[in-house]
Amino acid sequence: MKRLAYRGISFNEGQSVIADQRYKRDEPRDFQNGIKARSVFGSGIYLINDIELVSYYAFCHAELENDPLAMVLRQELQFKNPFILNYNFTEERLRRKALNWKYGKEARRFIGLDDDQNSIEKIKKMGDVIKEYLIQAHYDGIIYHINDEIIYYVSYFQDEQIQNIECDFFFKLEDLTKHKAVSLREDYKKAK
Repeated sequence: MKRLAYRGISFNEGQSVIADQRYKRDEPRDFQNGIKARSVFGSGIYLINDIELVSYYAFCHAELENDPLAMVLRQELQFKNPFILNYNFTEERLRRKALNWKYGKEARRFIGLDDDQNSIEKIKKMGDVIKEYLIQAHYDGIIYHINDEIIYYVSYFQDEQIQNIECDFFFKLEDLTKHKAVSLREDYKKAK
């Protein structure tokens, strides 16, 4: 199953990724202003289909790295057996299934720790369990339909799954505060 997907990063990192045809860094990441990118499905390369949203990720990465430019990368993503998340099979259902698989009756204690529900360590541990569960069940990543328009992808094996990484467009950080990403992208394509 081949898909076209996007990832937003800083311009400098983007140049390196294009040259190497490989990402060196996956999630998690803390951005400025308290924004956090969490690997809720375990370590992997997190991609998306939405240009507007991916542009904000690019902005956050560039801002954190003090890079005046942000880049949106386009790549082909090839899954053999992705796990599909959507309104029929939710993230919560996957989380519970993975925790029950890993911990059995003890999963209740892990699930019920509400006082630190959003702790970074707990999110990371849950993500690791989900990834381990999916891989042992022979899934090679996730296709997550957030709604009818936005789809996230998680690649667990980037060397086998991601190819033809190239710049879709790049922009100055201040331009995203004045214009929609779609117009910045159109301007980039016209100037190219």
